[in-house]
Amino acid sequence: MAFKDVRRQRFLDEAHAKEREEDLQDRINDFRAEIANTALREGARGSYAWKVASESLELLVLRYTAGSPIENLSRELPSVIEAFDRYIPFNNPPPSEARTLTITQIEAYVYVIWLLALCKLLGHAELVPKVLSWLDIAREFSRGRDGLFESVVERLGQPREATERVLLHPVPYKPLAKATVAALEDRPALVKEFLDGWYKGMKECYWHGTHTDQIGYFGYWAFEAALVTVLWDIDDSSYRDHLVYPKDLADWAREHRAEALPSGPNRTPGGELCPQAGWWFTPASKGSRRYFTQGEAMPVIQGSDYGSTFWQWDVDQSAPKLRDSGSR
Repeated sequence: MAFKDVRRQRFLDEAHAKEREEDLQDRINDFRAEIANTALREGARGSYAWKVASESLELLVLRYTAGSPIENLSRELPSVIEAFDRYIPFNNPPPSEARTLTITQIEAYVYVIWLLALCKLLGHAELVPKVLSWLDIAREFSRGRDGLFESVVERLGQPREATERVLLHPVPYKPLAKATVAALEDRPALVKEFLDGWYKGMKECYWHGTHTDQIGYFGYWAFEAALVTVLWDIDDSSYRDHLVYPKDLADWAREHRAEALPSGPNRTPGGELCPQAGWWFTPASKGSRRYFTQGEAMPVIQGSDYGSTFWQWDVDQSAPKLRDSGSR
């Protein structure tokens, strides 16, 4: 199938998608190597750790924009969350910067709510507490400050902080917040209003306008709209074809909501015993997918730029197909 038929947003062409993916992957690998260089100042290592985290997220979103299957993105998300988690110990930049993940800052708000949305939409709700734990560093600035955020947290099954019905960023989030408290029949129109104003309301974000020359463009997606749609069970038929609405993610989340994804244990550090028989993989090594029996030692990948080895349960538990030796 032609690239133009699988891409999810018209701004992305095939040449840029390929070039941008290769560039991001190379940068991430280089930055990981710098993080491991203890001869560097901690501030420099922290900057590299932030680049690994933020560009890993960009890479995942780029792949969604380019048409990658949702199952593949679901397998990739834990490594993105791991990259942010590895950054957190370095998290001490000036509070005006997005990389504090302090949600009073609009870009930080977007980062956090996107990550929460992707955890839910890609079937990794077990990672939601990890994302929320990062806000404890500047808790007084991030929790109990925004009504929409706390409502989302509560719907995700996590403790809500008491807050007034106020919004840190009413532009563009006011219509989306109203959709969570409006009458059932009024909710679709409010989500559509949010989607219509979303791009203009994101003009302070660094990626705004990147589609004009493709440099830095990885996709424009209101993941939070899909999150609210799924959590509040809103009929999206009136806005599902909106340019910035990730309908594939909303559909996939609804189809899989009854399943415990991943259908197995959480990630397991290398060197420990396998807690459940099945197919596992680790971001520390390409082509690492393999079958472990319960109680089998899960190896540590030595010399990996990724850092520590963590084995992750594969949502696809089917065995690989054998190649026909006669078809060479």
